[in-house]
Amino acid sequence: MRSEAVHTHYRCNQACTFCSTRRPSDDPRFIAATAVEARIDAALASGAEELWFTGGEPTMRDDLPRLVAHARERGAKAIGLETNATLLDGPRVARLVEAGLTVVRVHLSGWGEALDAVTRDPGGFTAALRGLDAVVKAGLPVEISTAVTRSTAPMLEALPAQLVEHLGGKTPRALYLSVPVSAPDASELLPYEVAAKVVVRVEAAARMAGLPVKLDPGTAPPPCVFSAAERPSHLFSLTPGTRPRPQHQRVDACATCQVNDRCSGFSSAYLARFPQPHCAPISDDRARRRLSLISTVAEQIDREMVTPNHYRAPDGTDVLEDIIRVNFHCNQACRFCFVSTHLPGAGDEAVRRAIVDAAARGVKITLSGGEPTLNPKLVEFVALSKQLSKRPVQLQSNAIKLADAQLTQALADVGLDELFCSLHGSRAEIADAVTSAPGTFARTVLGLDNVVKTKIRLNLNFVICEKNLDDLVPYVRLVASRWPTASINVSFVAPSTDVVPRDREFIPRYSEVLPQISAAISEAKRLGIELGGFESMCGVPLCLVPSSLERYAAFSELLPGFDRGEFIKADACRDCALADRCYGVRRGYVELHGADELRRVVRPSA
Repeated sequence: MRSEAVHTHYRCNQACTFCSTRRPSDDPRFIAATAVEARIDAALASGAEELWFTGGEPTMRDDLPRLVAHARERGAKAIGLETNATLLDGPRVARLVEAGLTVVRVHLSGWGEALDAVTRDPGGFTAALRGLDAVVKAGLPVEISTAVTRSTAPMLEALPAQLVEHLGGKTPRALYLSVPVSAPDASELLPYEVAAKVVVRVEAAARMAGLPVKLDPGTAPPPCVFSAAERPSHLFSLTPGTRPRPQHQRVDACATCQVNDRCSGFSSAYLARFPQPHCAPISDDRARRRLSLISTVAEQIDREMVTPNHYRAPDGTDVLEDIIRVNFHCNQACRFCFVSTHLPGAGDEAVRRAIVDAAARGVKITLSGGEPTLNPKLVEFVALSKQLSKRPVQLQSNAIKLADAQLTQALADVGLDELFCSLHGSRAEIADAVTSAPGTFARTVLGLDNVVKTKIRLNLNFVICEKNLDDLVPYVRLVASRWPTASINVSFVAPSTDVVPRDREFIPRYSEVLPQISAAISEAKRLGIELGGFESMCGVPLCLVPSSLERYAAFSELLPGFDRGEFIKADACRDCALADRCYGVRRGYVELHGADELRRVVRPSA
């Protein structure tokens, strides 16, 4: 959906030290209602479907509801308001909602009285929170816009948790970070090298709080400014072939960068004030893929929101399921994750339609993400799934948010049947290294403790990669001692999509993993723990699974098309007794390691 900004005027009731938009007065001809309506009409005529009223401070206008209604009457599909929220209250928000307002973006670049010094508006922070609360109470989606400057930087790392706590779990739709490149007080401006480090810290804090972060593409540092180790690739959505942004320019380093066909380079205003920062051009293909949007946002969401799956349940029945992504963002950052976590959610109605469709076709419903517990409507979605489906309803989650016993119980109360939980280590130092989210192992463990107190069946997913290669047997022992009713699903890190790295150090060879799997199978059998998952697309070729021929009947026959073209059959697969049950080997794996480990399985003669 194409968006367009409509300026109502340029005066503001605050005077932020970093704002170069505010003016002390306005041209009466520019701010006349008829002139604003003309700009609305022009924006819609040019093809915009979403309009954002901005300023100055739009809520200073008494006729703002009239302008919103005009946009709605002229065909705007979505209408947003950018505001500092200090002049909003319940009745005012109600009038705007009635007029057609659909979303509000509140400017909040810090917390407490320290923010008043930045906005130069004593009491402004308290007033902003009142306005924000009024917007949330009215049921409007909320976004937060935050400027990264010298004065705001010390406050920003704590901001995500403060926001989520204040709103009582009603998480804003996104936190938008901008890095101003001009300001009335030039000392407020940060060099990109400094701003990038602030962005990294804020993003990590927001991930822990379950708050999605986006970068304002017009002001943010380009991805090359971030170090390769810290680069928050999911904050960028660079589309190949897009037109360069106005007032941006490329530097010499752009010539060899793999994203120079989709990145506009540096702000000209920034380069006029600061020396060119050190930048490392994007040189590896994986980084290019993670930074890029393959098609339009809507098309990519539509392609990835629902994933069909097929597997055989422990009772021997074949199961068809729809994995429905209720959102894409996540509070962890596993390198092997194949989900496009930079995408916005498809929206509540799209999720409901997917649930209704899956139930109508009689397939199993699995709610997933990103991290689905970050969606405030999750309990409602589980309830709808249970209402419509005759099959068990599953949730795929890392269980961090389930450390909240009330949320866990609410999911159990509406009938959630199964939890498929990602936990990739037996100790914090291993699991947190895999997920790149320090402190989350302990919260996941608490969440799982809460789950086993309910009737929700627990299946733990352990993805083998280079960081936890030797941890599978200790993992089995942890599960047996702490959650003995749980089962374990073993997955193998897979180069399944363009966002998963394809390097030998990250993806071990099957031959390195098989001794760990064999030992884990023996230990699980000794401890009475169910362990499986090898036959799935995320497992290993069946010819390498210990005792695979003896378990032949447990493997379901493959359905055409479910491998989505990711697998190939090697020479060893010809005339293999397991050929009709085994996907083969992933193309990405063959590119890295070849297929010489595979062996033909011959069924013994009677």
